[in-house]
Amino acid sequence: MNWIDTIILGIVQGATEFLPVSSSAHLVLGQHILNLKSAGLALEVVLHLGTLLSVLIYFRDDILTLITGLFKTGPPGQSVRAEIGLLIVATLPAVLVALTLDDVIEAAFENVHWVGVALLVTTVTLASSRWRSGTGSAVINWRLALLIGLAQACAIFPGISRSGATIVAGLWLGLSADRAARFSFLMAIPAILGAGLFTLLDLEGLAIAPVYLILGFLAAAITGYLVIGWLMDILRRGQLHYFGVYTLLVGLIIIFH
Repeated sequence: MNWIDTIILGIVQGATEFLPVSSSAHLVLGQHILNLKSAGLALEVVLHLGTLLSVLIYFRDDILTLITGLFKTGPPGQSVRAEIGLLIVATLPAVLVALTLDDVIEAAFENVHWVGVALLVTTVTLASSRWRSGTGSAVINWRLALLIGLAQACAIFPGISRSGATIVAGLWLGLSADRAARFSFLMAIPAILGAGLFTLLDLEGLAIAPVYLILGFLAAAITGYLVIGWLMDILRRGQLHYFGVYTLLVGLIIIFH
């Protein structure tokens, strides 16, 4: 692996972590195209942290509001604490799935055909967003948070897009495009951090040059930040379903390869 490989993988991770095309599927494809046996656990952790930074920067005002709201009294503080509670509720299904189905998830990552089929599931999910205007006025409560969290839990399996599943779930539950996207990306913070920490537990030594890790981190962070802004614009125009064409083609190629 050289520095160009790490930058390419960083760009792939930064783009696909937030675009509704499944980052796990594309990292596997990226490694295959670059003829890499493994990107390495250290690089995997660093790329996740890069995408985490992009979310923190893009939604810095929302995150700062949540943090400062914890120390406020009265209705403002209660509202912030309620939203944090909803984010926790939405995160729980993915945590339970990760802890109870570890062997099944690992087997899915080793089954290329499964990734192809899962991408077709993502295609159907994205296509369904065509019939949702994204102008809903529903308010997120614990029931909606749990349902969106179940969608995120499904995305633990490779080929199922986390952003696609959670945003489309929010649209079908009556949320506006902006509200569904905001909640989805805030949910991504514990999800990405958890994935990175979970991988870190298996990390033994550093098998890649630190400078390569820095390059991968920067590539993932910069790409992720740009992609979030682009995706938000696409959502406002109601064009999320167009990504389904891409996931359909990639899924069919993987299945029949």
